[in-house]
Amino acid sequence: MRDNPRWRRRLQWAGAGGALLAAIALGGSGWYYSGLVIDPLHSHDYPLEVVAVEGETVTLKGGTDTAAPGTYGLTWADGNAQLGPVLSTGSGTVTRRVEKVSRGTLRVGVRGYLDRSVWGRVPPSAVGVPYQEVKVPSPLGDFPAWRSEGTSSTWVIAVHGRNGNAAEALRMLPVFHRLGMPVLGITYRNDEGAPEGPDGKLHLGATEWEDVAAAMAYAKTQGATAFVLYGWSMGGGIVPMTVRNLPKEPIKGMILDSPVLDWRSPIAKGGRDMGVPPFLVSVAYWVVERRTGLSFDELDHVRHAAGFSVPALVFADSDDATVPVEPALEFAEARPDIVTLVKTKGGGHTGSWNVDPEQYEQAVQEFLGRL
Repeated sequence: MRDNPRWRRRLQWAGAGGALLAAIALGGSGWYYSGLVIDPLHSHDYPLEVVAVEGETVTLKGGTDTAAPGTYGLTWADGNAQLGPVLSTGSGTVTRRVEKVSRGTLRVGVRGYLDRSVWGRVPPSAVGVPYQEVKVPSPLGDFPAWRSEGTSSTWVIAVHGRNGNAAEALRMLPVFHRLGMPVLGITYRNDEGAPEGPDGKLHLGATEWEDVAAAMAYAKTQGATAFVLYGWSMGGGIVPMTVRNLPKEPIKGMILDSPVLDWRSPIAKGGRDMGVPPFLVSVAYWVVERRTGLSFDELDHVRHAAGFSVPALVFADSDDATVPVEPALEFAEARPDIVTLVKTKGGGHTGSWNVDPEQYEQAVQEFLGRL
């Protein structure tokens, strides 16, 4: 059959149209998945159901981490209880000791989540530490925060994780209070109740560090002369970004709990867990960078490990199902001269304190003593 130019053109247009549709579908999927990374979220899932309450015990059904060893909170929409050790397990259930119901009514049918911050979203008074609510001024507006009192001029700036809140600091707040160190529990852009960033998106530390800088500037007006920056999860990535951008500030140390030191690894893991094809995760990287202007290479603190001089205490739990521990281990291996690594097991993401509070607090106090 002779070549027909008209049919050839039609086939070319059809091929081009198919490629365009594929590109649109691919881009749309990448856009959706990128939103899971950079869109702020101010609600909570409640995967656990209370199926029995008997005396000082509660039986929970659902979730994947209810049998984690140690001390945790059970937080629901209008209540919270502190849970102790696992007493027994059944078919899809876990029974734990109830240490205290701090608010609300613990009853059958309540749905909640296992809370590694223990007390839920509450102020420092929940752990018996005096505090005052303050406003941290910044170019974006005033950021709500709280500060505890202390006699030391070295302040702790507490930087919570992605879509979290300052209550993450409460586990260690009594220790800092005993040491006389004021703690400033901050919010940053796009937090609930805080000013939005210019595009309303999370920048994974690329711009949030500026809000930590604003908190340090505020603390200086209140008598602070030096700082220990303490970050959990995404906060553990914001802290080293702050250190890198403020080399002349009097930052004496970093405490990083389950830190995100390389964003590619948790995004890839999240994709695998969701069944997202690896090539689509790569598209999501590209879309995130285009939507926010950030650079994953710039956010990779392992890549920049040689540039750090500030001592760091890093907690990494081998059962972290959210943030792979490998970047933290690589960071510690790259800089053994400044990094003290504490490895735990069973606590999960930001659960190193929960699984062994005594070991955790001792490590922090020894680290502070060396600064």
